[in-house]
Amino acid sequence: MKGLKKFAFIAIAASSLCTFSIPVIAAEGHAMTGVLIDNACGAKQKDEASAAKHPVSCAKKDACAASGYQLIVGDKHYKLDDKGNEQAKAYLASAKSTKVTVEGTMDGDTMKATSIKAADGDKK
Repeated sequence: MKGLKKFAFIAIAASSLCTFSIPVIAAEGHAMTGVLIDNACGAKQKDEASAAKHPVSCAKKDACAASGYQLIVGDKHYKLDDKGNEQAKAYLASAKSTKVTVEGTMDGDTMKATSIKAADGDKK
């Protein structure tokens, strides 16, 4: 009987550990590389290739910047959170390319950005 109680305790402890590990794994950050574009113009783009033709100068315009920013990877559009929008403005201030790597966590289709930098091979 003692062995059964010990087994039950270990099984419960192990399942609890797994249950609490899942949110931690989901919250870990990751990086995605794509094209940084303002939401106003990004909504008109079908995919990353078409977004890559969008000029940096347009994304810097006040009206475009006010719409917020997104990252287009392939045919997926990921809007940035408020902190990401501020980082995007700071990046674009001196950027020569909109091809970027954004690090952060996902919340649905919104990316909570922790950093935005020029993609490997692209100069800022």
